[in-house]
Amino acid sequence: MLEREVAIFRAQRMAKAPRRRPQFDPGQRAEILQLSVLRGWSSKQTALRFGLHPNTIRNWRRSLRDKGRAERLLGEPPWNRLHEAVRWTVHEIRRLCPEREFGTRTIARHMIRAGIQISRTSIRRILEEERSKSDRWQRHVPVPEAGDATHLLKPKAPHFVWHTDITEVRVLWKRFEIAAALDGYSRKLLAIKAFNRRVTTDDMNGLIRDAAVQSGTTPRFLISDRGSQFREQFTDACEAQGIKHVRCKARVWQLNAKIERFFRTLKSWLRPSCLIPTEKRIQERLDEFQVWYNKHRVHGAHDAHTPNEQLTGVERDPVRYTMRGGKEPAIRIDRQSTHGDPKLFRLIINVKELERAA
Repeated sequence: MLEREVAIFRAQRMAKAPRRRPQFDPGQRAEILQLSVLRGWSSKQTALRFGLHPNTIRNWRRSLRDKGRAERLLGEPPWNRLHEAVRWTVHEIRRLCPEREFGTRTIARHMIRAGIQISRTSIRRILEEERSKSDRWQRHVPVPEAGDATHLLKPKAPHFVWHTDITEVRVLWKRFEIAAALDGYSRKLLAIKAFNRRVTTDDMNGLIRDAAVQSGTTPRFLISDRGSQFREQFTDACEAQGIKHVRCKARVWQLNAKIERFFRTLKSWLRPSCLIPTEKRIQERLDEFQVWYNKHRVHGAHDAHTPNEQLTGVERDPVRYTMRGGKEPAIRIDRQSTHGDPKLFRLIINVKELERAA
């Protein structure tokens, strides 16, 4: 019955003139030649099975002995197609890091850190992500009215602008407040402290002093919101250290958005973590988070650099590995946890270049 079914399609194809018959693409030609070898067919039998002339099959077989003709017959990989090792690396990273916050941008940054040139769109295409909308709708974000605030939003030197703020978290049945200070240029976490009570102005003054001691310098500007902890007493303490205190305008969060984004990262790690609800234990975990954040987390504003690398000025020159390139990559991937916390992990990608065989 299967042979009768195939005979119907074969007869319909043979009824057409040779020039009007559909052409076989390179992949189908390779399949036909492979089937002829596996089944032990001659050129005449193969041509009869697929509605071709025997001389066509003979020409295909002769082309296999010549590399140039074989590429034209069976197709050649495009110049811009990424190497299979690179494509495997993308899938392996997704398997090792299935976290929701570990997106395509983060995958691209880690691969660039390892010396592999790749874009976010290429990663999305490799992973074959299916989205209902190609472009996510975003509402218009108002820009602060002060036209001379660009030097505060985009500082060009480290420790020129610092950001500080307070957030509230809940651990099991207890509520804690966390205060932090962040460098606006490198996004380095300078100081972070947990409190099992409401934070006061003296607590914030002590936090800024600790940040200045750890970094060895003080900023020119310190940005905060309009909380009760950041009023006249806090401003006077900043001026005593040579720091100009800048308070955001009401309902203008963009000036202090960097530390607000940091708190989002902190809460996404802190909420699913199993913690003992004591101030001492949470402070220990926050110290571990500070080390991981500054040393291992790749920040979006720095492409493929961590905050510490942004301060030291590390430069990378990634290589684009393609199917027709002169180098073949041998890639190894490993995921290692920091301080035994699976949420605080670092992705290690080792790339070894191999000479392509002739």
